Amino acid sequence: MKKSLIALAVLAASGAAMAQSSVTLFGIIDAGVGYVKADGAGHTTGLLNGGNGTSRLGFRGTEDLGGGLAASFWLEGALNNDVGGGASQTTGFDFQRRSTVSLSGTFGEIRLGRDFAATYLPSISYDVSGQRGFEQIEQYGATGAGVTGLNGTTRVNNAISYFLPATLGGFYGNVQYAFGERNSNTTAVTLANGLSTTAGAATTDKTGNFIGGRLGYANGPLDVSGSYGSFADAVRTVGAASYAEDYKIANIGASYDFGIVKPMIFVQQDKIDGRATVADYKLNTYAIGATAPLGAGVLRAQVSRYDVKNSNADANKFSLGYVYNLSKRTAVYADVARLNNKGAATYNFTGVGGLANANPTAGGNATAFAVGVKHSF
Repeated sequence: MKKSLIALAVLAASGAAMAQSSVTLFGIIDAGVGYVKADGAGHTTGLLNGGNGTSRLGFRGTEDLGGGLAASFWLEGALNNDVGGGASQTTGFDFQRRSTVSLSGTFGEIRLGRDFAATYLPSISYDVSGQRGFEQIEQYGATGAGVTGLNGTTRVNNAISYFLPATLGGFYGNVQYAFGERNSNTTAVTLANGLSTTAGAATTDKTGNFIGGRLGYANGPLDVSGSYGSFADAVRTVGAASYAEDYKIANIGASYDFGIVKPMIFVQQDKIDGRATVADYKLNTYAIGATAPLGAGVLRAQVSRYDVKNSNADANKFSLGYVYNLSKRTAVYADVARLNNKGAATYNFTGVGGLANANPTAGGNATAFAVGVKHSF
């Protein structure tokens, strides 16, 4: 009888511990066949991954600390399942999609580590495919006053983020500060948080730092939010016109679910103030789209405009797609898109799931389509 009581006590204790903490393995495997063609650059046909959802593998867990306080971690990395490797074929699998630890409670959540930039979250919410498929294009920074790569808007390293609690009557948001982790004696081309500068431009202790925030309101079918952020000293030039300038991002978006259709709108401005002989760089992005249930799936369409101020290097993009759900975890999809460049613009579809093609000639067009299957676990 005594042994039985001891065994029951051990089981009860272990059950309580399991109830207080949990670890989950999760992921997505997405593969398809795609075709990308650009004027003056031929075409590419092949297998792609992440056409409808980025292929990934992750681990997340939460521990109940009592008193409404919880500790959590999240480790998530991208997969190139078409070749059986991690996101980087040179270093293997990593956790560059997200790598955070956090504390949460009635006060909200404090999160530390690599995460989405606050300014990127609205672009996911008000894009018909969540920035997948052919919704991402490239040429940002092509005329950006010495910048060789403005690709730091998606995620930031070394970040401290605070998220509002989910008890504010529909209001939500977060503020974020990310350290560039450089010093004034360092000279480098590649900066933290995905930014690059002109070769030979010395950095300072604030170069690459990011500060930003997002605020939104969601109630019933309505969802509206906006964000603002700035990368410090993202642009650095050398010589007679030597200077440092910040790269600033501001956006706003909204959606309303009518049931039979869910329209959405998104506006963003990427800005760098020029100096001396370097002109200002200002890119305005406008997108209007909608999703609608159709059978066991979702039909989605979007029209986008990319407008570089003080330049005729603009572009328009049209996209149409359909996702058919075979189950709660598995779906098949088809997407098609057309990108029309204006003037000297050479916008192109970002290497879609590893399927890249050379940029079109100035003012040329690009076309892409894909079919695939996505499984979540």
